[in-house]
Formats: sequence, C-alpha cells, structure tokens
Amino acid sequence: MNSIDLSSYYRLYAFSDYRSMKEALPYMRRVVLAKGLMEVEEPDARRYVQRVEGSGYKNYLEPLNHLHARVSATNSLITALQVLYKSNGYSARYIVVERR
Repeated sequence: MNSIDLSSYYRLYAFSDYRSMKEALPYMRRVVLAKGLMEVEEPDARRYVQRVEGSGYKNYLEPLNHLHARVSATNSLITALQVLYKSNGYSARYIVVERR
C-alpha cells in the first residue's frame, strides 16, 4: 500500500475499490477522511493539502515553489493522486487521509 505525505501532519492513501479501502482501515492509526474520490469537495481538501504562502496549494508533481502552485486545494489533491498513480499503477476511486 503506497502513500504520499500531503504535509507534515497528513498522509494520503489511494484505493481502487471500496472493499480494499475498508480492509485497510483497521490497520491505520488515525483516519481523518475516508471517502470516494467523487465525494471530496474543496473544503475537505483544504484541510489536508499543503499551502504555499501567498500563491495557493502545493503541486505534488513539481518542486515546491510559487510558480507551480495550484489555485484550488482539489487540484492540489489531484496532483498528489497522480504521483500515487505513477507508483501504484491503478487509478484511485477511494481515498483515505491519515493523521501522523
């Protein structure tokens, strides 16, 4: 099960189906969000992705600087999922955010 650090406090996990997400939940310490990807809204994403001061939210595909920042937190979360897709090889339908 691969993950990506969204910030120093939160880690993102991606799952291809509901069953695999439910099976993994008991093994995680402090789950703060477990939803279908289509159910995640901007306020949900804002709480967990890293903010770039003065310019938006972190683009997890690019090095951290203001030129590559994302305007919306949802777009920032999508870039984190794209990084996970590169390592997992499957698309995410469900996500889990865990507090470290």
